[in-house]
Amino acid sequence: MSLRRRTAYFAGSVLHAAGVFRLLHLRLLPENVSVLMYHGVVGAPLPVPDWCFLPLSHFEEQMEYLTRHFDVVHLEEAFSSDSRGAGRPRACVTFDDGFASLHDLAVPILERLRIPATVYLVTDLVDSADTVWFARLHQAICETKASEVRASGLRFPLAGKTARAEASASLQVALKRLSRADFAPVLEDVLRQLGFGGPQRAKPWEPFRMLRSDEIRRMGRDGLVRFGAHTASHQILTRTTREDARGEIERSVAALAALVERPSRTFAYPNGGPDDYDDTVAGFVRGAGIEYAVTTIEGPNGLHVDPYAIRRYGIGSGDPLPRFAGLIHHARDFPREIGRMLRRRRRS
Repeated sequence: MSLRRRTAYFAGSVLHAAGVFRLLHLRLLPENVSVLMYHGVVGAPLPVPDWCFLPLSHFEEQMEYLTRHFDVVHLEEAFSSDSRGAGRPRACVTFDDGFASLHDLAVPILERLRIPATVYLVTDLVDSADTVWFARLHQAICETKASEVRASGLRFPLAGKTARAEASASLQVALKRLSRADFAPVLEDVLRQLGFGGPQRAKPWEPFRMLRSDEIRRMGRDGLVRFGAHTASHQILTRTTREDARGEIERSVAALAALVERPSRTFAYPNGGPDDYDDTVAGFVRGAGIEYAVTTIEGPNGLHVDPYAIRRYGIGSGDPLPRFAGLIHHARDFPREIGRMLRRRRRS
């Protein structure tokens, strides 16, 4: 870890312990909603760490922190006009993709603490023996005997756990930039180099297994956990044709309606960065009957947030509780808000 990061973690720990994050949140941004984004939870460490798979002990610690300091509500309720100004700061818990570890590990904690959550499903993978592509890639990198892999003119060494973790993260970023037409052949070539291409595709490890329909129905039986659409195949919607993007959205929304009695009226854009959706894509989401859509752009959601561009804080492995607290209390926005407050005082 770099000196800069160690210094930031130390400062965050001091501010967290002193309650500064909580106090400034209430003083500067009391009406802003914190939306959290998770992926998978693991009971035991992966042989090579991946940011998307959070240790269960960390998840439980974070959920207990939420219950102490936030009113945790479903996303639809958080952004309704009736909920504004009521109680403590509000937070929402969301999960992307639909890993089975939610059923096995996360939901018992949510039920014990009565924390509502929304799970965004890649609907083609429900009841499937396959898994989302980045989990398949990471598993291959963990298991391969290859010493390196090449893609898009770049070389990724695989000597040791750290190098493999870096290769997995870098390859995921590189592959996400590709168009739909280019993505599949490049991914297949990478898997082939790793020894897991074509018919040699390995069965997903349990942490990478996707939810079954019976598990989904069991999780949603009392309404504490809701389910929203995350496209049919996890296609980044600006990396394909407009017709295909609309089809991905409409197919996933229809599949969800057939799967659960009362699907969430919210949608998660795959990858969800500024270049991964646009006004046309948001229009397709709106046309499918969805009222809110979430991104992966970090930040608070204020009174006038665009309902089709809701921000979320990504929560992954390897971050201590003080960093988690700093994120969800919007600590990155404190300097800007303090500046605004001082300018208002000078004008008055």
